[in-house]
Amino acid sequence: MRAVLLFARKCCWLDEPCSALDPISTGRIEELITELKQDYTVVIVTHNMQQAARCSDHTAFMYLGELIEFSDTDALFTRPAKKQTEDYITGRYG
Repeated sequence: MRAVLLFARKCCWLDEPCSALDPISTGRIEELITELKQDYTVVIVTHNMQQAARCSDHTAFMYLGELIEFSDTDALFTRPAKKQTEDYITGRYG
């Protein structure tokens, strides 16, 4: 997959921004995301749950095109409201 960066008004859309990158490059991209968050709404599509936890303030969990849960990132990862979200986070499926 290729990473995609798109700026639309005050929103920055990132599709798998760190896919296939080494840890050092990933860290640099995550630092850039943190900087961008000061001036832009940043939307990241990723399968990397650790990265989502590090970089986001809010997280949406989607499965097969359906929004399962949307919440504050900390709440979603530590106290998911939906069993399907919990099952995915804990590795029971996905």
